[in-house]
Amino acid sequence: MSKSEIKLPIFNDEELAKELNIDQVAVQDAGQDLPESNSQDLSSLERKIQARISHFYKSSIEKCGDEILEQRIGNTRALRQQNGHAGQISTRRQQLEAVYAKDKEKIKNLHEKHTKNKSNLSFFKKDHNLISPANLKSQSAKIISILIVFGMFIFEISVNTSFLAPAVEGGIIGGLALASVVSFINIVTSFLVGRFVITNLSHKKRSKNNVSSLVLLIYVPLVIYINFAIGVFRSLSQKAVETFSTDALRAAAEQAAWPFAYISENTIESTGLIIIGLLFAVIAILDGYFFDEPYPGYAKITRDADKSSKDFENAKSLCFDTLYELQEAGNQQFLKLKEARINANIEWGNAIDAVQRAFKDYEEWVKDLNKSGNILLNQYRSKNKSFRASQAPQYFDEEFDFEFEQNPRNRFLSLSSENLDDTEKRNIMDKTEKLITDEYIEATKEINNFYDDILQDYQNLIERLN
Repeated sequence: MSKSEIKLPIFNDEELAKELNIDQVAVQDAGQDLPESNSQDLSSLERKIQARISHFYKSSIEKCGDEILEQRIGNTRALRQQNGHAGQISTRRQQLEAVYAKDKEKIKNLHEKHTKNKSNLSFFKKDHNLISPANLKSQSAKIISILIVFGMFIFEISVNTSFLAPAVEGGIIGGLALASVVSFINIVTSFLVGRFVITNLSHKKRSKNNVSSLVLLIYVPLVIYINFAIGVFRSLSQKAVETFSTDALRAAAEQAAWPFAYISENTIESTGLIIIGLLFAVIAILDGYFFDEPYPGYAKITRDADKSSKDFENAKSLCFDTLYELQEAGNQQFLKLKEARINANIEWGNAIDAVQRAFKDYEEWVKDLNKSGNILLNQYRSKNKSFRASQAPQYFDEEFDFEFEQNPRNRFLSLSSENLDDTEKRNIMDKTEKLITDEYIEATKEINNFYDDILQDYQNLIERLN
C-alpha cells in the first residue's frame, strides 16, 4: 500500500473483551440487577465500550493519512497544470544571448588579430623579398638539434681530455679544463654563430650584414687558430714529456702560440684532434643555422600569423559547438519537464484511484466498527440477561448507534471533490496529457526558431569575416 493511501486499521473486539472482562462484569452487574429494568441509560461497562470504540474511531481518522493524500493530489495537480515552458524559454533565451554575445565579441577580436598578423606577414615577406614560406621547425626537431650540440660537446671534451691529459700539467684535471674551453668555443660558440651571425648575412639591413661579416672575420680565424694551437701543443708537449724536461714543456707552450710554423711536428693524434675540432665547429654552425627558419624575424612573424589563424578557426568551431550544445541541452530540459508533467498526470490518476478506494473502504470500515461495538455490547447484555433475576432493560434488544459519520464525503470533506468515477478521471487525464504535449511542441518550436535565428546570424557573421 502506498504511503499516500488512506489506511483504516481493523478493530480487535476480542482483545477489548478480554481487557474489560465483559463476561465477568456482566455476571456481577446481573447479581445486582444492574442496569435496572426501567433504565434507559447504558451501564458503566457499556459506556466504557462506547468510549473505547469512539476513541478508536477518532484516533484512526486522525492518523489515516487523508492529509498526505490531499497533499499528493495538490502537488501532482500543480505540476500537471503548470506550463513551466514559458519560464524555460525566457531563461534559455537569456543564456543563449549572453553566450552568443560573448563568443561573437571574442571571434571579432580574434579575426582582427588574425587579419593584422596576416597583413604583417605579407608586408614582411614583400619588404624582405621573401618568396618561400618560412621553414619552421617543430619542438621535437629543436630538441634534437640541442641534443646534437650537447652530444658533440661531451664527445669532444672526452676526446680532447684523453689526448691532452698526458701532455699538460695537472693530468686529467688540467686536460679536462683545457678541453672544456676548446669544446665550448668549437661547439657552443659555433652554434651561436650559426644561429645569430650567419643568418644575418642575408638580412635586408646593411648594418646587420656588416656586423655579421665582422664577427665572422674574427671568429673563423680564431677557431682555426685555437684548434691548430691545441693540436701542435699536444705534439710538442708529448715530446717534451718524453725528455722529462720542464724547460721543454715551457718551450712547447711558447711554440704552440704560433702553431703554423710547427705543423710538421704534428702526430697522427694531434692531426685528428684538429680535424675533430674543426669538423664539430662546422657541424655546430650548420646546426645553429638550421635550428629554425634562418631569416631573422621570419619565424616569429609566421608563427604569430599561424597561431592567430588557428585561434580564429578554433573559436569559430567552438562557437558552433557551444550553440548546438545549448540547443540540445534546452531541448532536453523541455523534454524533462514534459515527462515530469506526464508522470504527474499519471500520479494524479493514481491518487484519484486512492480516493475511490478510501471512500469505499471507509463505508465498510464504519459498518464493521459499528458491528464490532454492538457485538461487544450484545456479549455483555446476553450474559447479563442469563444471570439477572429481574427483567432486562428494554434497550438491551435495540442496536446501539455509535453515531459515526456514514458518508465519506462528509468525513473527508476536502477530498470529496476528488472522488471521481473512472470515466470522468480518464477524460480529465486525456485532456491534460494532450495539453501537456501541445504546450511542449509549441515551446520546443519557439525556442528552436530562436536558436535558428541565432545560428543564421552567426553564419552571416562568419561569411562577412571570411
